[in-house]
Amino acid sequence: MFRMTTLLCTLAAIGTATAGASPRRIVCELESLPMPQRQPAAERLLADHPVNPVRLPGTDSFLMLYAGPGRDLQLVGDFTDWQPRIPLTHIQGTNLWYHELEFPGDVRVDYKFVRDGTWLLDPRNPLTCMSGFGPNSELRGAAYREPPFAGAPDGAGTCRLDTLRIQTPQLGGARTGVVVVPPGGDRPDRRYLLVHDGLEYVSIARLAQAMTWLAAEAPDVRLPICVCIPPGRRTEEYATTLQDEFGAFVVDTLIPLIEERYGERGRWGTMGPSYGGRICLHLAHTYPDHFDRVAAMSPSVSTREHQGIAGLDPATLKFYVNWGRYDIQRLIPGCEGFVKMLDNKGFEHLVDVRPQGHSWGFWRDALIPALTYLYSETE
Repeated sequence: MFRMTTLLCTLAAIGTATAGASPRRIVCELESLPMPQRQPAAERLLADHPVNPVRLPGTDSFLMLYAGPGRDLQLVGDFTDWQPRIPLTHIQGTNLWYHELEFPGDVRVDYKFVRDGTWLLDPRNPLTCMSGFGPNSELRGAAYREPPFAGAPDGAGTCRLDTLRIQTPQLGGARTGVVVVPPGGDRPDRRYLLVHDGLEYVSIARLAQAMTWLAAEAPDVRLPICVCIPPGRRTEEYATTLQDEFGAFVVDTLIPLIEERYGERGRWGTMGPSYGGRICLHLAHTYPDHFDRVAAMSPSVSTREHQGIAGLDPATLKFYVNWGRYDIQRLIPGCEGFVKMLDNKGFEHLVDVRPQGHSWGFWRDALIPALTYLYSETE
């Protein structure tokens, strides 16, 4: 009979001597125990490894453990396109469920469990990342590093945050935005960055903290005044029937208002994620006299925007474009084709592809490289 002491030594080896040991082998050993011994052994495993994911030393594998009742348990996340495609295995005679995942060492992805149809944060993982629909659990590889501003306290630091109520006659009603003014924002050669999904960039991606860090650590970056505007009807304004009206609002109402309040006419860039990336491209090719740089993060690139940019003088625009290896899969071919066009046409651009997903954690991580590339004094 398999001795309990041998089993426990094997379980403990997940984190010590048995580098690269297969979790499936360990679980098989647990399953070989008599039924009365399985739950105590499972509890010991969970006590020895209280935090998900359990990294297997010497490998790029992670063991996901879950303890609790249920008939069906699925793992969903950036890496499944947020579809329940990965069932966890239940060990009979215990409340233990498990699954092994393999990712690159610098991965950062969002995920959740789905238990009998109910979506749950991972109760064994203290790391979370906010999304537009609430928090998700976060998986980080051993080589992943948070951006240096991520732990900064709330508040703008050396940046100033102005709240601005803006009438939107082209779209109806009004909306409230936030303007992030960096140190030196009153210099005569000021620049402006129009930020779509702007309130999320401030509250989730911590744009002001990123700007504060850059002001202190990267003085060669000429930081723009960031005009952070929320959408009203997001899909229509950013991607479909109200693009033209939104563009008219930006050029005829918003830009004159900002330039009157903050000084003489400056040079404008535009930044946004997903559909927010699409409206960036739309504004850039529809109003080339206003916009000279774009940060398109995980953009949803349409044929209209692709062709519109392709028809411009490549000397007039500079691009930062990113997407994640675990991004929304249907977006990736459009991003790849767009970047190939930028290459062929000779546009100045930086491409940033990371083992992340379609998430605010990724877009937060991209702020320093995007702002540094687009606004470096050495451009």
